[in-house]
Amino acid sequence: MNIEYLNTLSEVKNKFNVELEDGEKVVFTAKLNVFGTEKDRMLGGDDSKLTLTNKKMIADNGAGIWTVDIEEDITDCSKVQSGVFIFKSTYFAVNMNKEIVFNDGKEKMTGFHFYFKKNDALKFEEIMNNVLK
Repeated sequence: MNIEYLNTLSEVKNKFNVELEDGEKVVFTAKLNVFGTEKDRMLGGDDSKLTLTNKKMIADNGAGIWTVDIEEDITDCSKVQSGVFIFKSTYFAVNMNKEIVFNDGKEKMTGFHFYFKKNDALKFEEIMNNVLK
């Protein structure tokens, strides 16, 4: 994993006001079309937000916030395309090496599916390809 790549990126505005630690900077933000678990259980709709810092990935659906350490928790990220023509769907599958328990212990997940708007998807893909080389 090339975590140092994130430190070379320019800082962007912390438009979703995530709490940052010392030495942490926001390098990417996006409003999501939708996001869910690795099994596509929907966690958030079009009011969801993703913030990527030089250390963490933070997904926020307005009711809950999921924070994972990029270097410690993320094992891989891949672009997934399915369907055809108007039924075509593209998302990014982010897999983790740990299980996150949420909803008062009733649910578990080991990854995310992020559905981006087009330009945000291109930037996210570029960043993750460089981090996960």
